Amino acid sequence: MNYKSLTDFLIQHNASNFKDKVVTHTRIGDKDKTKKIYGGSYVIEEEELPVFQELYYDHVFVKKNKEHLTEVQLKNGGPICVDFDFRYTYDVTERQHNSDHIQDMVLLYLDELKELYDFEASRTFDVFIFEKPNVNRLEDKQITKDGIHMLINIKMDHIMQQILRDKIIKEIEQIWDLPLTNEWASVFDEGISKGTTNWQLFGSCKPHNETYLMTGHYHIGYDNDDGEFTMEELNVNDFDFKANFKNICAQNTNLHEYNMTKLGEEKYEDLKSTFTSKSKSKTRVKRLVLESDMIDNDGNILLESIKTKPQLEAAVNKMLESLTSTEYEIRELHGFTQILPEMFYESGSHADNRKVAFALKYTDERLFLSWVMLRSKASDFDYDSIPGLYCDWVKYFKCRKSNPLTNRSIIYWAKKYNPEEYEKIKKNTIEHFMDEAVETETEYDLAQVLKQIYKDKYVCVSLEKKGTWYVYKNHRWVLDKGLSLRNRISTIMYDLFVLKLENFLKQFNNKDITDENNKFLGEKSKRMYSIKAKLKKTNDKNNIMREAAELFYDDQFVKNMDQNKNLMCFNNGVVDFENKVFRDGIPEDYITKCTKIDYVEYDTSNEMIFEIGKAIISFMDKIFPIPELNRYMWDHFSSVLIGSNKNQTFNIYHGSGSNGKSIMADFMSMALGEYKGTVPITLVTERRGNIGGTSDEVIKLKGVRYAVMQEPSKGVKLNEGVMKELTGGDPIQARGLYCESEVFEPQFSLVVCTNNLFEMNSNDDGTWRRIRKCDFVSKFISDGEAHTDDTEYVFEKDKDLKEKLPNWAPVFAGMLVKRTFETNGIVEDCDIVMEASNKYREKQDHINAFISDKIIPTNNSNDRITKKDLIREFKLWFSDEQGSGDRKMPKGQEINDVMSKKYGFCGPKGWGKVQFVCEEDDEYEEE
Repeated sequence: MNYKSLTDFLIQHNASNFKDKVVTHTRIGDKDKTKKIYGGSYVIEEEELPVFQELYYDHVFVKKNKEHLTEVQLKNGGPICVDFDFRYTYDVTERQHNSDHIQDMVLLYLDELKELYDFEASRTFDVFIFEKPNVNRLEDKQITKDGIHMLINIKMDHIMQQILRDKIIKEIEQIWDLPLTNEWASVFDEGISKGTTNWQLFGSCKPHNETYLMTGHYHIGYDNDDGEFTMEELNVNDFDFKANFKNICAQNTNLHEYNMTKLGEEKYEDLKSTFTSKSKSKTRVKRLVLESDMIDNDGNILLESIKTKPQLEAAVNKMLESLTSTEYEIRELHGFTQILPEMFYESGSHADNRKVAFALKYTDERLFLSWVMLRSKASDFDYDSIPGLYCDWVKYFKCRKSNPLTNRSIIYWAKKYNPEEYEKIKKNTIEHFMDEAVETETEYDLAQVLKQIYKDKYVCVSLEKKGTWYVYKNHRWVLDKGLSLRNRISTIMYDLFVLKLENFLKQFNNKDITDENNKFLGEKSKRMYSIKAKLKKTNDKNNIMREAAELFYDDQFVKNMDQNKNLMCFNNGVVDFENKVFRDGIPEDYITKCTKIDYVEYDTSNEMIFEIGKAIISFMDKIFPIPELNRYMWDHFSSVLIGSNKNQTFNIYHGSGSNGKSIMADFMSMALGEYKGTVPITLVTERRGNIGGTSDEVIKLKGVRYAVMQEPSKGVKLNEGVMKELTGGDPIQARGLYCESEVFEPQFSLVVCTNNLFEMNSNDDGTWRRIRKCDFVSKFISDGEAHTDDTEYVFEKDKDLKEKLPNWAPVFAGMLVKRTFETNGIVEDCDIVMEASNKYREKQDHINAFISDKIIPTNNSNDRITKKDLIREFKLWFSDEQGSGDRKMPKGQEINDVMSKKYGFCGPKGWGKVQFVCEEDDEYEEE
């Protein structure tokens, strides 16, 4: 893949784009967001490192841009990375160490390495030294800081690097006499030796700091004869940074690996055992179950070997133990899964159990065993079925592209069906992340706590400015500026930390507490007080919200928003047309729209509902007094509730004034709320091939079920292409104001209320099969009012109707839902609507009108009409009869095609046995 720049590369390798991938690089952001230096995490696979390094070199060293990137150290060992952190009193203005100090330090490292490894003359390696140009004087802290970065290019794992660090600390004060204010143990960054702290990429720096420069390059050899190292100092100006950049990176794998000495092996095993002693007994218990015949050569569990509950539990524990500290939420989801009730695993639970599998796999494929453990609770579970279940897991449980089931579903089910256990698990998770925050006091970890409290309630969909947020309430997602979440930092989250602080303080009153523990608790309580203050301060809260925006960010949310065509949200719940039920909404419905009214089931046994229903039926009978038209309109109105647009029709509500068109559209709007949209008339009348470039006017139609056009003026022409696109159900591309382009499937039924019919240029079947002309044949007049309409359906106006309709709307919606359940959204055509539509077509069909008016068949084979004569006569007729205004004449080929369809193939001499109606014949007929 070609990348335009480093920025382009990093955007495409942002960690948010790589689910379940380990972060390899990060960017250090500026706490002062006005500086616009934003942090980031990235996933760069080993095979792409050369591309990245080339782009990075060009960005930093050629184009002289500032950068702030770090590398994650290699887990299984890499070059020896050493970070020296010197601190002096503020009156120190110059560097205290020199090249002699550095050479002595390098020689000390070489001496200590000889005790740990067996070196060979045939294998050489390099040592690199990096320093900033100047010391860093911090006036606010009244200290002067300086430092050195060193890379020793031999492969060493992080246990051995800690051993080396300890050995150096014991000896360094014998060779260095620096006026430090910090202890030697703090000079050597322990996190770097452990591999838990990232390494600053050469050429990068912390924001507003100087960049480290290469100041030393030593080529190290080994003399087998005397057992001593040789050290050649090279000119750093001769180092080819572009060609050899990988050799000064912490992720360099081009390294020699040496065998340990006996002393090295002993120290290695001693230190390694201290890391595992705390969990030794637990590991031993697991090994009693996970015998060698259960694990393959790569350490993977053999599913065929799981035959009992203890073996399954051991396998699950092995999976959970493999999780890193940053994957706690996967552990939590496993817990939520195991508290789901019988309806998710016992006989008859197939559909719900599959939903659990989909949600688990979407979250993390490693959760297969969590699904198996849930299924194993069934009374008829067979452990021999586990390999087959895994085949199903791989083959069938593929994630849906839209509205996928995710961890939110499992969290919702756990909360709904087992609230007590749900609260316990959630509390433990929050406690875990609060402990992390107390240790670090960083805004990031405080934002993590906020996420754990509200991850099922809030989502961020844009990182621009302060972010665009949605909060889940009343069965749907509601647009939120993030203010309510920000307020919870100073209230709910604050209270949690106050409670934690109180529990800490209670421990001070414990008489049995030791001085050492007392000191430990004192330090923790200080950090707690600091956090408590942060949660009330404006700037700190702003920083927490910036970090939270990235943690809550869901790049698929907007894509999935309001895309389930079978759901409709009411104030009190969601109607599911697929399952024909009314239920509570769940976050993963991804609903943002609402009817803004309560759903009321149409139950005629309820007297109040019966009376309102009767009034609505009377109202509809007056607007649509012809029974078959009445039935059609009820089916049409109810069909719009489902967003599948199965009928693909464009319904034109036509009639003169005071016939109920507008009031009917208003009534539908009251019943549908936000599911009703308005289509500007220019959208379907302007001359454009498609609507792909349209912005706000189209994107607002996403999720709309009932789209009403503004009334056209007389003589306005319909753009048939746009009309087909809007009603065809094919995906539409549109872009909202200041937003990225988006593709969505239209769900709306398109209608227009008009006294004036559109002029139609096209007569193709693709256009006219969509047109449904629905005549509003009634007339509503005031008492004593005269009217000139030619209709037998005249009714007195109900002056209080507008006040009644809002109260009727919930019952009307219930009636429509009931009818939709019965019809599944299918509208059967009726004669009266089709006849009206066909007459409309005939009036707009200029070619057929001309043929009927000007051409007659004969039995004489000598009677012929040529193509040239046909077009000439049509032009004259069109100009006289149909061509007023700016009406466009049909193309000649269209005229020829219709003529051939009516009178057969056109031969070389034209159409046979037809002739034009003579003017004399017209005059004779008139006489």
